[in-house]
Amino acid sequence: MCPWLEADMLTAPWSGARASVELVAVNQPSHQDSASRKGVTTVSVVVVNWNGGDLVLECLRSVTGQSRPPDEILVVDNASADGSPDRIAAEFPSVRLIRNEKNLGFGGGVNLGARQAAGEWIALLNSDAIADARWVEEMLRAASGREHCGMVACKIYLDRAFRVLDKVGHRIALDGQNFGRGHGGADDGRFDALTEVAWPDGCASLWRREVFERVGGVDEEFFAYADDADLGIRFRLAGYRCALAPAAVVEHRHSQSLGAYSPEKLFLVERNRIWLAMKYFPWTLVVANPFLWAWRAWLTMRGSRDRSGPWARVPSQDRSAATQAILRAQVAGWLGLASQMRKRRELGRLCGADWRARVREILSGDRVSLADLARGDVD
Repeated sequence: MCPWLEADMLTAPWSGARASVELVAVNQPSHQDSASRKGVTTVSVVVVNWNGGDLVLECLRSVTGQSRPPDEILVVDNASADGSPDRIAAEFPSVRLIRNEKNLGFGGGVNLGARQAAGEWIALLNSDAIADARWVEEMLRAASGREHCGMVACKIYLDRAFRVLDKVGHRIALDGQNFGRGHGGADDGRFDALTEVAWPDGCASLWRREVFERVGGVDEEFFAYADDADLGIRFRLAGYRCALAPAAVVEHRHSQSLGAYSPEKLFLVERNRIWLAMKYFPWTLVVANPFLWAWRAWLTMRGSRDRSGPWARVPSQDRSAATQAILRAQVAGWLGLASQMRKRRELGRLCGADWRARVREILSGDRVSLADLARGDVD
C-alpha cells in the first residue's frame, strides 16, 4: 500500500477518522439498498487519494469503465492540495467523494471508506493504478463458489506492455519481511495456474467486508507498507483464504508518493517488518529477529557487489541516507514492542484461539527464504 507523508501516524486500528463527507452522487446505493439485493453480490471500490493529479483521474476512468460495474465507487481524499478533489467531483459525478480535513494515511483512508461502503466486498485500488476493464468481474469470478474465500489477489504489472510484473500475491520471510511474488520479473505465465496465494497486495485487491470489520480493519499505526500483509495475516488467522485472479489485471505506477528507494519508504518498510514479526511470529523468531535481519542484510550487500539484488538498485549517492533510514527503523521498530504486544493479546478474540497454529501454517507454506529475498527473487 502506498504512503502519504504529511500525516499523523495514528495508532488505533479501525479508529474513528475526522472527516467532512461530501456525497457527490445521489444515485449510489445505501447500506440498506445493497443489503436488500438478496442473491446479488455487491462490490464497493475504495480509492484513497493524496495529491493524485492526473493519475487518480486515469485510475477512476478505468474503474468507471468496468465490464461488471461496481455498485459504488468511493474516493477518500486525504486533504489534497493539488485540486484533484475538485477535478474528481467535476469529472465523476457518480463517485462518492469523502474529503478529510487532514491526511490520515492510506490505512486511515481505507478504514474510513470501508465504514462508508455498502458492498459485501471491498475492492481496493491505488490512485496510481490502472485497472483492466474486466478487473472487478474476474475478481468476483475467482471468489465465486470458493469455500472460506475472504480475499482475492490480482496480477499487478509494473509495465503491462512489456509484461513486467509488480506482484502476484505475497510471500513472507522469517524476519517478517513480506515481498511480492514475481516482482520485477517477466510474466512467463507461471502464476496463471495458481488458484491461491498468501494474501493480496493492497494496491489492487478484493476483501470481504464483514471479515474486514471483524478482524479490525487496517492497522493505522503501520501508516504504509506491510499494512496489507498485516491485514491479510489476520484474515488467514481467522480461517479465510486468498484466491488468485490472474485475469484481473492492473498496471501500477509504483511508489509515486515516495519513490522506490526513498529514505521515508525504507524506514516504513523496515520498521513495519519488525512489527509484523512482533505481532504474529513465535517468540523464538521474535528474539532471533535482529540476527535474521543481519544475515539477510549481509546477503543483500554481498549481492550488490555483482550488481544484483535490491541494494544494487539504490543509487550510490542515496545509499548513506538509505542506510541511516534503515538503522533508524530498527530502533523505532523495537520501541514499538509494547504497542504490538497489546495487539498480539487481542488476536485470540479477533481471529480465534488457534491463531498460533495458523501462523505456523503460513510460515511453512508461504515462506520465502532469506537468500531469495536478498536477491529479490520471489516466485
